Amino acid sequence: MRIQWFFACLILLGCIVHRSSADSDEPGKITYEAQLLDKMIRMEIKMEQVASEVNKTRANIHSVLNNYTRILDDKAAELHLLSEKVDMPMIAFSVHNPVDTSPDTNQIIIWQSSRLNEGNAYDNVIGIFTAPVTGLYYFAVHICNYGSRVTQYAIVNNHTSIAQSYKYDNTVNDCGSINTVTMVTAGERVWVKCTSGSTSGLLWESSGRSSFIGVLMHT
Repeated sequence: MRIQWFFACLILLGCIVHRSSADSDEPGKITYEAQLLDKMIRMEIKMEQVASEVNKTRANIHSVLNNYTRILDDKAAELHLLSEKVDMPMIAFSVHNPVDTSPDTNQIIIWQSSRLNEGNAYDNVIGIFTAPVTGLYYFAVHICNYGSRVTQYAIVNNHTSIAQSYKYDNTVNDCGSINTVTMVTAGERVWVKCTSGSTSGLLWESSGRSSFIGVLMHT
């Protein structure tokens, strides 16, 4: 566009110069036409500058809109996570004090005292936790046994062992723990069982040393 205007102006200027020799008796008219041509050239330059500024402004606006779009997407993702946390029920329990300190093989260890039972999902009569909702759960068992006694136990989900341990010390009473993170479907049951029983005192229970806990981490 600017090149076309430049050549047009050159042609017009040539015409003016040509006419200046032929119309030397009209100096006022020639001066006016030269001024008009100069004004047209300056206007064209100004228009190109304005067009350049408009293009820069359009690019800046596009960049700002893209940034705001990314920010809105991030905020939407954060709100989604917050809504999931708000909707997730509070399910947690912490129990101790086993009823039987000499459990048989495959016997469920029933914990009769509750420190916490949020959601009432743990039944301290039968020693079983029943998942009220499907989700990712954390379970842990802490067992203390008498010295020179072997303690074998497992965390069970619907008759399948999902974590197990073996504890033995030939001199002093000792404790050990196991824990696991697992998906549990609503209605499934989780408990602790003895995998190798004994008719003599096996579990060392004093001041809630042995315990079983569980908590819903994510739905």
